Amino acid sequence: MSLNVGKSIAVATNFVKSNPAIPVYKGEEKIENLHAVIYHIEIGFNKNQKQEVFQYVIVDYKSFKLDENEKEEMLKIAKNYCSEKGILEDENLEIKFLDDEMAENFIEKVFSNMKLIRGLISND
Repeated sequence: MSLNVGKSIAVATNFVKSNPAIPVYKGEEKIENLHAVIYHIEIGFNKNQKQEVFQYVIVDYKSFKLDENEKEEMLKIAKNYCSEKGILEDENLEIKFLDDEMAENFIEKVFSNMKLIRGLISND
């Protein structure tokens, strides 16, 4: 088999950036009180010849059985995070709850791979 690298092909995604994860504690800031983690992924893309950024704010919580009040509280925390970061609540923002193990495992793999790649290409 003979493989060749071809010319680059334009894709819809210009970049994918992960921001530092934000821990949410129930009570004192101790690992045993870790209640949730907020992940923030930015995806750059071109739309109408202009670069836009789509933002995913993903809330990963320890218990998959949150009641409605707990979900509302977590949503409020996620929206507060967006507000503090200057992220507009518009069509380019999606706030999601990770509420099953398969989705959680996928997200963890994505972030682990991004950390590995970042470590290979930067000195940070």
